[in-house]
Amino acid sequence: MKPSASLVLALAAACAAAGVPRGAAAEVAIAVKGVEKELAEQVRVYLGEPGSEEPAAVAAFQRHAPERAREALEALGYYRAQVAAKRRRTDDGWRVVVRVDPGEPVRVRRMAVCLSGEAAADAAFANLESRLPLKEGKILHHGRYETSRQLIQNLALDRGYFDGRFTARRIAVDPEAGTAEVRLCYDSGVRYHFGPVRFADSPLAESFLERLVPFERGEPYTAEQVAALNRALLDSGYFSDVRVRPARGAASGGVVPIDVELTARARHELTTGVGYTTDLGARVRLGWRRPWVNRRGHAFALDTEIAERRQNLTASYTVPLRDPLRSSLEYQLGVQALDVADIDTEQISAAVQYRHRLDSGWQQTLFVRADEERFRIQDDWRSTTLFIPGASWSRVRSRGGLDPHWGDRQTLSVEATDPWLGSDIELRRVRAATRWVRTLGDRHRFRARAELGALDTGPDAFDDVPPSLRFYAGGDQSVRGYKFQSLGPKRDGAVIGGRYLAEASLEYGYQLTPKWRPAVFVDAGNAYADWDDLSGEAKVGAGLGVRYSSPIGPIRLDLAATVGEPERSWRLHFSMGSDL
Repeated sequence: MKPSASLVLALAAACAAAGVPRGAAAEVAIAVKGVEKELAEQVRVYLGEPGSEEPAAVAAFQRHAPERAREALEALGYYRAQVAAKRRRTDDGWRVVVRVDPGEPVRVRRMAVCLSGEAAADAAFANLESRLPLKEGKILHHGRYETSRQLIQNLALDRGYFDGRFTARRIAVDPEAGTAEVRLCYDSGVRYHFGPVRFADSPLAESFLERLVPFERGEPYTAEQVAALNRALLDSGYFSDVRVRPARGAASGGVVPIDVELTARARHELTTGVGYTTDLGARVRLGWRRPWVNRRGHAFALDTEIAERRQNLTASYTVPLRDPLRSSLEYQLGVQALDVADIDTEQISAAVQYRHRLDSGWQQTLFVRADEERFRIQDDWRSTTLFIPGASWSRVRSRGGLDPHWGDRQTLSVEATDPWLGSDIELRRVRAATRWVRTLGDRHRFRARAELGALDTGPDAFDDVPPSLRFYAGGDQSVRGYKFQSLGPKRDGAVIGGRYLAEASLEYGYQLTPKWRPAVFVDAGNAYADWDDLSGEAKVGAGLGVRYSSPIGPIRLDLAATVGEPERSWRLHFSMGSDL
């Protein structure tokens, strides 16, 4: 039903009487004048908005605005503000202008912080007053006062003073003099010590879990140690979720138990993956892992990779030692087949490794490995058996997740064997590598890499050295512009590998968007038969590429060219994985 003409006229008249233009809703614009930045924002927050656009509501807002603005400024230490508010009607509705003269702020003339209880002798509370955001001579900012109070209380809780309380919290303001006196007195009571760690139900034995606890029962409580236990349990790889809390409700006699809730990972974990690299071609990865085999924390993993040029299967069984996060014993068994150019290899290996993380952050591995490798170079088939003891050291530092913007990796390995150990040949081998990623100004990313290797054998034993222990260069992770393992000493046109390796690379990338990064690079190096050949036979490749930061890590596509060759050739390289 259509409204009558008289009703329409009545509504129009009501809108006009209310000061609302016909056909539009009234608006209230609020302007704060005389102050800027933090003061202006504080006033705006305290003022709020009128309840409606009705004239009565706007008038009430105007009347209360000066009082609200003064309350807002007092919270920031301005107790002598002069505030006036005016309103006027505009074509768009109402405009309220709040004009503020903040005056001189009140400053802290005296700040007294006093401690009693055992915290008074705790070194963590030394010079506490100098660490608080509210200080003598500064403006009386009530937000900083609350932060100071909270800092004292949080520090006490972090240090195990669970019965602590403020005996005095006082601010005395003299607006006329423009000064204030602040007094914060805290009685910490006694400091609690660690009681028993109470683990929830878990597939792992409690005696094993206790080896992950970084503190001893009876030690003074710290929240840092509680957090360290939480990290240790997560880093162990046995749990998908961990929650560690002090049981303050059960605390008594200065002792607080620690409650640990654990969610175990699935007993069987399957992983799959597909990918492609220029070096190895298309590949499929399958993995099966049991994070815990028994209540003693033993773990088992089985991984296989099937690629066009390489196939391998590796099984490992890990036994954690006394300090599970730092030391473990690992048994490995693997088979691998590789078909590259004129070289075929079939390898079976078994190893026992002792891994230990040093206090410096380096990972030290001592190992004994047995290798049986059958290989063909051109049409010459050989088989070599080796029993190799050795050691390696590595350290990885990284920031930025799967595509780190800062980090470095250092590795060093040394291995040797001799016929008196049961090996077919005498052999000594050392390899060292370093990788660096640094970012300047958020967008300029630099990546540097260098690697050196040396192999020593008996005078006539090199032909019996398996290809897996010789040195080669070229490929996605070596000198780009050349095929995988296409660089090194040759015999009758076939690359047979070298006794020495020297490579270096420098890359610059520009972060165009959060996901995309174009790059330019230059690589140099080779594998050599003699150390004196290093300078004369180095190969150089250079080019440009693009990096995409995917959820599974960076994806790299490079177009590289050989440099210094009689005929320049170009090669496209595709790879995935961290720059470290």
